[in-house]
Amino acid sequence: MHKKLFLGLLLAAAPVTAASAQDVAQFLVRVDTLIRRGPFALLSPDFYRLKRLVEANGDELKVEYAREQALGHRTAFCPPTADKPRVNKNEYLAALRAVPIHRRSTTDTRDVLRSVLERKYPCPDPLQKAAA
Repeated sequence: MHKKLFLGLLLAAAPVTAASAQDVAQFLVRVDTLIRRGPFALLSPDFYRLKRLVEANGDELKVEYAREQALGHRTAFCPPTADKPRVNKNEYLAALRAVPIHRRSTTDTRDVLRSVLERKYPCPDPLQKAAA
């Protein structure tokens, strides 16, 4: 329950909308430390640092998406235009934990967020579009 509350609060203000990304290993250590604190995690400055990090990752991906669109390049993900793309706290945490342990120190949180967005908001296949 505390884990869901913590991640919900962390991601609630993180629209896929700056600080640099952090490696997954360090991020998970920090998240797990806060989860162990339960509701007292909200009193920790690290809670707000992690929240800003997730927001910054989203901001950087938003800029990356806009740049690729402006250049006419195929984008890694295609978020809905009518709604802000959202990443569910459970899918994000599951994606972070799915990174193999031996790769966590060389994989950054922004790349994990990008992979979640790619799965959640896939781009239509241009070949299918042309055939229609």
